[in-house]
Formats: sequence, structure tokens, C-alpha cells
Amino acid sequence: MAEKVTTMRLKVDLQCPCCYKKVKKILCKFPQIRDQIYDEKQNLVTITVVCCSPEKIRDKLCCKGGKVIKSIEIVEPPKPKPPPEKPKEPEKPKPPLDEPDDTTQSERPTVRVVEKSKTPVWWLVCCWGIL
Repeated sequence: MAEKVTTMRLKVDLQCPCCYKKVKKILCKFPQIRDQIYDEKQNLVTITVVCCSPEKIRDKLCCKGGKVIKSIEIVEPPKPKPPPEKPKEPEKPKPPLDEPDDTTQSERPTVRVVEKSKTPVWWLVCCWGIL
């Protein structure tokens, strides 16, 4: 089974030296508990648990701690946000070639289409003496 990394918050009276010592002693006995962060102002202990079933660790902590541990809360890991999609820039519509635009006829360059002859030039030079 894959091991999960779970964060738990224990509500404990950290102002009481006996409770503080007992909680610290209990948490040191579990090799699955990696990090311990003590917040004395809010009376919270935040721990990181690495095991396949964090519920079992929670139950064992509750049994060992007795009345010292007031509550144990398993914190859900924050879901990773999907990368924000870049808004697509709307394509600028190209003006149709048939419709006249704002330029006048005199400003437009004149374009002449010259058709190529289908016979090769070298044939004309050899046979007819043209060029």
C-alpha cells in the first residue's frame, strides 16, 4: 500500500506543564509522526503523519493521551489548483477582397496580370527566330 502524508491538529492544554510533557512523550513514541509544531498561544499541536491509515494513528493517540488530548482533527490537504487557462485572443477578421475599403481608387496600385505562354521560350527562339 502507498503511504499517505497527512496533517493532524491536536487540541491540548499546552499551558499545563504536565499535559505538555505527556503529549510530547506520546508523540515521540510513534515512528510514523514526522513533524511536530507546538503553538502555545492557540493550544494546538500540528503533526505530520506518514502511514497508510492515519485513522489508526488518531485512535492510538486518543487512547494513549486520555484526557490530555481534547480533540484530534485530520486536516485535508489543499487541492492543487489547475493552471489558469490563458484567454484566447479573438482573431481579427480580415476584410473581404471584393468590398472596397476606405482608400480611393487613385491611391490603389494598379495590378496587371500577364499570362504566360504555354510554349517554352527556347522553342520560340529556335524555330521562329523571335527575340
